[in-house]
Amino acid sequence: MAKDRLLKALNLEYTEAIPQTETLEHPAYIKKITGIDPFEQPCEALKAAAQKLDLDWIYSLPKRAYKFEPGETKKQLDSDSFVSEWGFTGSTWHVDTHFEDEEQVLSYDPFAQYSSMDELRRSIRAGLQATLDDQARMGDSAVVTGLYYTTLFQWFILTFGWEMFLVTAGSEPERFKHTLQLFADMSVEHAKAWAESDIPFFFCHDDVAITRGLVFSKQWYIENLFPHYERIFAEIKKVGKKIIFVSDGNYTELVDDIFAAGADGILFDWTFDLDSTLKKYGKNKVLIGNADTQVLTFGTMEDVKKEVMRCVNAGREYPGYIMKCSNDLPHNIPLDNIACYFDTFRENRIRR
Repeated sequence: MAKDRLLKALNLEYTEAIPQTETLEHPAYIKKITGIDPFEQPCEALKAAAQKLDLDWIYSLPKRAYKFEPGETKKQLDSDSFVSEWGFTGSTWHVDTHFEDEEQVLSYDPFAQYSSMDELRRSIRAGLQATLDDQARMGDSAVVTGLYYTTLFQWFILTFGWEMFLVTAGSEPERFKHTLQLFADMSVEHAKAWAESDIPFFFCHDDVAITRGLVFSKQWYIENLFPHYERIFAEIKKVGKKIIFVSDGNYTELVDDIFAAGADGILFDWTFDLDSTLKKYGKNKVLIGNADTQVLTFGTMEDVKKEVMRCVNAGREYPGYIMKCSNDLPHNIPLDNIACYFDTFRENRIRR
């Protein structure tokens, strides 16, 4: 079963076939292979697609979909939130105009929105239960984990916005340490609940980099981020669960430190050099991704085949390598190309 194959890979046990996880957001392809319209039945459509494609791991089963008209790029949900076009589930954004200066950022307490710690913990458990409910729907055909999106760095991007985050962290570095502490405390609460849950591993996200590299100096991350990562990850390690970390962008410089903080694996995009990453970490760590969405979007079918085989040939000898198109599989990939991607992988995923 795909679920067993994924769990073996996480434990660095060789499997007959290379496992695969994908963020499949291509409504036309899903409907083609399942006969189900994902705009009308998003949960059923993705479940059927994951089973049809023999995916080993998905993050969730969607409960709603947004259909955009030609030329429409976003839908306003309320005065502060909108959803932009991305596949069939969309990408939801909250715009907070509340923070106008550094003092407002530094005085913010993320716990203040909850009447008590019990309320916070109930809220966290409710989110994890939704993931467990999706796992029950999926059965043993794939692992469903959810994604803890705001390990630490991401909290500041989403709460304050990039500008106020960067300005405050840069102009008030000592005072910002208190803000780091507060949000890390919040993530510790999430990690504790995740550790206590039946979700088999901790999948966590922080966009610590952009395409060209780190946002701050490496020393900033070492001093401000990783001590808190160690504390957050410690809650998961206590119960023996694996930790898989993901970030957009080229965070190659931080990989040693992420592993040192306690992560057991990383999901990374095309900005990494796959061969050198596998050579350095592939025998002891779980390594996921590197297939380039841009090749699928703008290349020919022959380009797509070459991209799949590049990853398969590099990763097949490493037990913890898991195939993924790292920047997801959205609606704008040509239908023939996404079909070619899955067909080529399916025909070549068996280790030889």
